[in-house]
Amino acid sequence: MKLSHLGFHGRTGMLTKDDFKKIKKEAKLEIAVLEQEYHDMGQGLDSPQWDQRKHRRYASLVIECCSIIEHMLKQLYQSIYQKKFNSTELMKTPAYRARSNMEILQAELNKQQIALKPGKENMELALSQVFQARNKLIHENFSFDSIVKEGMQAEETFEAMLDTIQKYRKHLKYLRPE
Repeated sequence: MKLSHLGFHGRTGMLTKDDFKKIKKEAKLEIAVLEQEYHDMGQGLDSPQWDQRKHRRYASLVIECCSIIEHMLKQLYQSIYQKKFNSTELMKTPAYRARSNMEILQAELNKQQIALKPGKENMELALSQVFQARNKLIHENFSFDSIVKEGMQAEETFEAMLDTIQKYRKHLKYLRPE
């Protein structure tokens, strides 16, 4: 997305609350499409092949949800810092050496007052767990069973992850006074 689309015309480091809301809303709409896709999957056939297909779809939906959140955070970063997020460059900072891209992005945005609503900080850990599950899916050949939580069904695990993604997006706030 071009920054000019969001009203950035050469301004440096200025992210308005309206710009912030537009970026968050775009992510919300994309997540809603994936949620609808998930609900539509419930209309599938009842067969072992369909169950296998469903699990692969859950895996790809988790990966897509994570991509949407990561894209949203990168758009916010780019809007504030007026440059693309470069984790390789930022990892040269000693405090960031052993951190994931998401942790670095969140820390950089926190410096600019983009953070979870007070009292919702636990969502950062929950989101981190969803991203760890995403990484496991990628390395385990999209085996959704590899991330299904003990005592839960695949649907419950997916719904819990989707809920975490939605709540994280919802509770992310721009705390800078205007």
